[in-house]
Amino acid sequence: MNGTQAERGSPLARAIPSRRVPVHDPNHMPSDYSTTPGGTIYSTTPGGTRIIYERKFLLELRNSPLAKSPPANLPVIPGVTCEDNGKPEPEEKPEVTSLPGARGEGDGEEPQFQMDI
Repeated sequence: MNGTQAERGSPLARAIPSRRVPVHDPNHMPSDYSTTPGGTIYSTTPGGTRIIYERKFLLELRNSPLAKSPPANLPVIPGVTCEDNGKPEPEEKPEVTSLPGARGEGDGEEPQFQMDI
C-alpha cells in the first residue's frame, strides 16, 4: 500500500459548486438579506450551517392547531396580550396547602428586626 486516499476508502474532497451572478440594479436585491426573490427564507447557525425554510412549509405551519393556541403562562399585558378594557384580569393565586407535620400558625411571620448602624 502506498497510502493514497483511494486505498484508505475515504472519499475524495471536491469543491462545493457555486456561481456568481452580477447584480447591476439594487432593486434586484431582496429587502431582507435572509430571503430569496422566490420567497424562500433561510438562516445561518453560528457554525455556518444554512437552514432553509420553504414558503409553502411556513404557510402550512400558520394553519396548525399549535399556532392558533395561546402560549402557556402568558402574562396579562392590557392592550398587548388582552383587550385594553380598563381593568386587568385578576391572576388566580394557587392555594397554599400545609404539609403534614408542618409547624403551627405564625411561623415565618415574625416582626421585622431592627439593626443599629
